[in-house]
Amino acid sequence: MSALVKEIRQELAQVVTVPAGRARSSRVEALVDRARATADAPLLLNAMATLMSAYDRGDERGRMFEVFDQALRLWDEDPSLFGSRASNRLVGEFEWISGLDHPEVPLASIERWAGGMERRRALAGLPRRTVLAQEFLLATHLGDHVRAEELLRQWPAVEPGRPDTALGAWHVRQGRDAEALQIWEAVLAGAGECVEGPARVLARSLLPLVRLGRSDQARAHHLRGYRLVRGKGQMLEEIGHHIEFCALTGNEIRGLDILGRHAAHLDGGSNPVKRLFLLESAVLLLRRLAALGLGAEPVTGPPGPAWTVAALLLHCDRERGSLSARFDRRNGNTAVSDRSRARLEQQPLLERLPLGIRGGLPALVRATVPGGGWQPGPVRDFDQLLAEARRLRDSGHPDSRTAWSVLDQEAAGRPVDGCLRAELAAQRGLRLAEEIVRVGIWPSDEDLAAAMDAFDEAAEAFRASGAPAEAAVNRAHAALTLAYGHERGEEALAMADEAERAVRALAGAGAATPRQVTAVLLARGRTAAVVRSVGDVHSPGEVERFFTYAANYAEAEAEAEARTDEESPELRSLAAQAQRAAADCVFRNKGRRVVLLRACSDNHLLAGRPWDAVEPFLELARELAGLRERPAAEAAAAAAYEAMGHGASPVDPESVANVYLLLARLALESAAYEDTSRHALRAGLWYEACAPEQASRQTALAYLALAEAYCGTGRYEEAAEVVRALLPDARNWHGGEYLLRAREVLGRSLRGLGEHPTAAQELVEGAERLGQAYVCGPYYAAGLRETAEAPETGPEAAYQEAWENGSAVDRAGLLRSRARQSAAGGHPGHAASILAKAQSLLEEALAEAEGRGEQGEELRGELANTWQPLGEFLAAEAERLAGMDVTRFEVMDGTCEIDWMEDTRYEPRKTAAVREARERVLAFHLRVADRFASFGPGWEEYQADALSAAAEAELKLRGPQPPTR
Repeated sequence: MSALVKEIRQELAQVVTVPAGRARSSRVEALVDRARATADAPLLLNAMATLMSAYDRGDERGRMFEVFDQALRLWDEDPSLFGSRASNRLVGEFEWISGLDHPEVPLASIERWAGGMERRRALAGLPRRTVLAQEFLLATHLGDHVRAEELLRQWPAVEPGRPDTALGAWHVRQGRDAEALQIWEAVLAGAGECVEGPARVLARSLLPLVRLGRSDQARAHHLRGYRLVRGKGQMLEEIGHHIEFCALTGNEIRGLDILGRHAAHLDGGSNPVKRLFLLESAVLLLRRLAALGLGAEPVTGPPGPAWTVAALLLHCDRERGSLSARFDRRNGNTAVSDRSRARLEQQPLLERLPLGIRGGLPALVRATVPGGGWQPGPVRDFDQLLAEARRLRDSGHPDSRTAWSVLDQEAAGRPVDGCLRAELAAQRGLRLAEEIVRVGIWPSDEDLAAAMDAFDEAAEAFRASGAPAEAAVNRAHAALTLAYGHERGEEALAMADEAERAVRALAGAGAATPRQVTAVLLARGRTAAVVRSVGDVHSPGEVERFFTYAANYAEAEAEAEARTDEESPELRSLAAQAQRAAADCVFRNKGRRVVLLRACSDNHLLAGRPWDAVEPFLELARELAGLRERPAAEAAAAAAYEAMGHGASPVDPESVANVYLLLARLALESAAYEDTSRHALRAGLWYEACAPEQASRQTALAYLALAEAYCGTGRYEEAAEVVRALLPDARNWHGGEYLLRAREVLGRSLRGLGEHPTAAQELVEGAERLGQAYVCGPYYAAGLRETAEAPETGPEAAYQEAWENGSAVDRAGLLRSRARQSAAGGHPGHAASILAKAQSLLEEALAEAEGRGEQGEELRGELANTWQPLGEFLAAEAERLAGMDVTRFEVMDGTCEIDWMEDTRYEPRKTAAVREARERVLAFHLRVADRFASFGPGWEEYQADALSAAAEAELKLRGPQPPTR
C-alpha cells in the first residue's frame, strides 16, 4: 500500500468527526478526486461510499445518486477489482438507494438500477430479498397494484418467515389492517427483527389499531413511538403518522404541538417523499381546525412570518400540491397526487381518544363527555308543544324547563284557560327561583319580586281552578324563594308553615295527594335549611330530621300505592330530593351521609329518572373514596357514568373529574395500576372539558398518576412521554411538590429504560430549578455524583457514598432529603429531629469558616435552606398534636404515638404537650431571626420572614386550645 493510499484511507476514517453538512461533504469530495487519481478501485469505491453517506447525513441526498451511478458503472466494468468487502458495501449497504424518493432522479435511472440489482447481488453472493423489495417499492410508488400483489404472492418463497415492513404498509393501504398488524406482530410485541425499526412500525400501526377497536394499544404505541422519533429530521414520515393519528382521534392540540416542533421541515428536508407525508399530515390537521372555526388561531410554522391556522393551511396545501405534481411528472402518472388527495379526505375515527396528555380542544371535549344533548322532538303547533312540555315535566326530565320557557313565549297574546295559566306561572316561578338559587343568598329585589309574583299568580290561578293543594305547593315554593332575600327568613318560615298547615288539612279532607303533601314538606325543610345557613334559626340536626321525615313519608306512600297510583315515580323522586337535602345537613357524619346518598340514588332510579341520580352517585363516590372504600366508590362512579347516558342535564365536568382523580389516587396507593390508568384517563378527559385556566393543575395531577401507574407496570416509555408532556405547564402547578414528583417519575422511567445519566440529570435539574435540592431525596445525591450511571448502584448506595465523600453542605442536603421523606410519611417531628442534625453540621462548619476569616456565604445559604423546612416541620408537629381527636399519648424523641382510649385523664397531658410544641416553634423562629440579623446586610428579607413566622406562632400559642374530643 502506497503512502498516498494509506493517507487517504486515514483521512476517510477521520472525516466522520467533522459535523455533517457542506463542510464534511466538501472534504470527502476532495478525497474522492484524490482516490480516483490513485487508480486504486477499492479505495475509490470506499471514498464514493463515504461521500454518499456524507450527502445523506448532510441533507444533500439529491447529490448522492450520481455518485452511486458512477460506482455501479465501475463495479459493472470489473467486479473483481473491488474485492468482496467493497462489493458487499456497494450492493449490500447501499441497497436502499433507489431514487424513488427524489423527483429529480429520472425514472429510467431507477428502473436501470433495479434491473441490474439482481445480477449484482447474485455475483456478490447476497440474497435475492432486496431485489424483490425494490421491485415491490417501485410498483407501489407507481400505483401498479397488479404487479405489487404479484410480488406479494412471491414473497414467502423468496424468504419465508421474514416479511418486510413495507408489506404491512401495503396491506394498510389496501384496507387490510388485520393482515398488516399480523406482519408487524413481533415488532409490536417488542421482539423480533425489523428492517425499518420499531419506531416506524409503531407509527404505521396507529390508525389500523384504532380502526380495529384496539384503542388502548394505539394510545400506547403513540406514546412509545413518538418518543423515538421526536426531533429526528430523518423520520418525518413517522412524525407525520403521529400528527395524522392526533388529527383523527380528537387530539388536535397534541397534533399542533408535534407539528410545531417540526415545522421547520415543512419548507425543506433531505427526503421529498417524507416531507410530502409531513405536509399531508399538516394539511389534514389544519383542515380539521379550520372546519371548526379556528382558522384565525395562531400556530407555529416555518421560520418567517407569524402564522395562523388558515395561513399555514394555505401554505402547506400549496407546497403539498407542488411536490406531488413533481412526482407525477417524473412518474408519468398521477399515482402520488391521487394517494395524497385520498389521504386528505379521511374523516375522524373517534371523537376523542384520551392519551394521558392534554390533546383536545376544550369545546370539543365538552361535546364528547356524556350528558346533555337531549332536545325535545320537533313540534308543529301549540297543542303539540304543550303536550311535549307536560310530558317532560311529568317525567322529571331536565329539559322540561326549556320546553316550558318556549311554551310561555308562545302563549303570550294567546287566550289560555285558568289551569294552563296556573301551570305557566308555576313553571315561570321555578325558572326564576332556580336562577336565584344559582346566584346565592340576597338576590336583587327585582329578581326576588319577579319570582314571588309568578308563584303568587300560580297559587291564585290554581285556587280559582279548584286546585287548592297545588296552590299550597306554590306558596311553599314562594316561601323557599323568599328565604334567599335579605333578612326575610322569619317571614319565609311563617309562609312555609302556613303552606304546610294548609296541605295537611287538605290531605285530611282527601283533597291533597301524597305527592302534593311531600312537595310542601320538602319546600318547608329547604326553607328552614336556607334560613339556618344565614341566621342559625334551626340546628342542622332539626333540619335533617325534617327532611328524613319527608323522605320516609314519600317512600311509604310510594310503596303503599305503587300498584295503582301514577304518582309513585314522583313520590320516589321527592323522597330522593329530601334524602339528598338531609345528606347535606350531616356532612360531618360520613357514615350517615353515605346511607342517605345511597338511598337518594336508589330512589331516583326507582322513579325512572336516572339523570337525577348522577350528582348523588358522584357525591356518594366521593364520600366512599374518602372512607377508602375503593370498590364501592368505583361502583358508585360507574353508576354515575352510566346514568349520564340517559339524557342527564350537563354536569360540572370538574366535579366528575375530581371523583375519578380521587379513585385514581386510591388505586395507585393500592398498587392497582390498571385501575389507576383507567381512572386517571377518565379524570383527564373530564378536566380537559373545563376551561384551560380552570383545571390545568388537576389535569396534570391526573396524568401524573397515569405516569406512575405506567411505571408500576414497567411501561417506562409511555410514562416518560406522559411526564415530558406535563413539564412545560409546570409553572401553573403552584408549588414544587408535584413538579419534583413528576421529575422523580421521569427519572424512574428513564432508569427503567436504561438511560441512567439522563435520569440523574432530570432529578438534579428539577431540584436546582426550585433551589430545593433536599426534596429530591437520595436520587439527588445519585445525580450529583453520577452514580446513577451504574444500574447496580441503588439510591441507598448512592446516599452512603455521597455521605462518606461529601462536605458539610453535601451532608446537610442529604439530611434534608431524609427529612422530607420522613415528613411525607406523616412524621414531621422525626423530620424536624433530622434537620436539627443538619443545622448542627452547618453551624459547626460556619464557625470553622469564620474562624479562618471567611464569610461562609454558601454555608449561610444552606442554613437558610435548612431553617425554612425545619420551621415548617416543627409547626406541623404542633398542629398534628392539636388537631388529633385522641385522649392518650406518650411523647418520645419529639414525636407522639397516640392511641384511642375512653379516658379524659390524659387531656391535661395533651394540652401541655401542644403548648410545649408551639412554644418550641416560637422560640425557633425568634432564634433564626436573630441569626439572620447577625449575618449582616443582604439577609434582611430572610429576617423579616422569620419574624413573620414567629408572630404567627405566637398567635397560635395565645389562641384557644382546640377541643380534644
